[in-house]
Amino acid sequence: MKCLLAAVLLATAAATGAHAADAIVAAEAGPLEYVRVCDAFGAGYFYIPGTETCLKIGGYLRVEASGGDANEQDTFPGGGGDSWSTRSRLALRFSTAGDTEYGALTTYSEAEIQNDDNGPTEINVENAYIELGGLRVGFSDTLYTEFMGDAGNTINDFYDVDYGDFGRTQVRYAYGAEKGFSFAFSAEDSSNQDDDETDSYMPDLVAALGYGTDSFRIRAAGGYDEQMEAGAAKLRVDGMLGPVELFAMGGWNIGGNEPNDYARWSGDWALWVGGSFKMTDKATMNASANFDEGGDAEAALNLSYTVVPGFTVTPEINYRNRMDEKAGPKAQDWGAVIRFQRGF
Repeated sequence: MKCLLAAVLLATAAATGAHAADAIVAAEAGPLEYVRVCDAFGAGYFYIPGTETCLKIGGYLRVEASGGDANEQDTFPGGGGDSWSTRSRLALRFSTAGDTEYGALTTYSEAEIQNDDNGPTEINVENAYIELGGLRVGFSDTLYTEFMGDAGNTINDFYDVDYGDFGRTQVRYAYGAEKGFSFAFSAEDSSNQDDDETDSYMPDLVAALGYGTDSFRIRAAGGYDEQMEAGAAKLRVDGMLGPVELFAMGGWNIGGNEPNDYARWSGDWALWVGGSFKMTDKATMNASANFDEGGDAEAALNLSYTVVPGFTVTPEINYRNRMDEKAGPKAQDWGAVIRFQRGF
């Protein structure tokens, strides 16, 4: 009995010492940090450990193959003079958000790592800006384009009837959201290393306003190209009829007959129309058509199919009529593209 009692006391003392040692180690290491969900700014955000800043990481991986009519200049809808082309792209997106006494302090950045036709891999900064309340500073699509939206949910951005999808370093203020009244204005850097125009210290100016409900939205935007001393204006109307969404957008060249930073088409006017039809929970049909006063015409039709959540396959057919080549054999081009995209 004495031996048994001694063994029990020895085991108890050893266990107590081990727990005490564990407690000392835990105290020295500090409290454990767990990732906390941050739902104040939408789905996907979590708190950066040790801070009150929320972080969201996302993006997509995309693979495309396109082909169509070709001539010495290009391939439609690809490029490089081949009858078909390929593209692989990884887009990484980082968003941060936190509350301050002046409103939400947020950042958004997006980088694209892209390879075309097995050539050199390119890295492109698509967005990099800071927002505090309604004030934005940094690089993003011009307000003239972002406020008005894309010309449909088709893949091809086309070439001739360009609605103006390009990035600018800018200072912007915006008020409101899609529903109700909204307005915004910006001063934008017009520098472009691909153009031969002489840079100026004066910025381009853009103003926009809109009003929206659950099933209807109207928007207008105008941009002034300081170097060309000209500009353009766009008016857009969107409507929803059950599973069908339709839009019509018109653009006018103001103050000149030549294209400028905001009138990127041929002639005084341009028109973009299109819509989407949600056929099932997985399948959506999208169509768009573009025209300008110069006689250019472009159209696209696709079917976007969600195979599983996060993975979409989109085949598309395209048509293009180029006025500057009407006398030649390649005035009218047909093409097609198929896209595989995994979002995360």
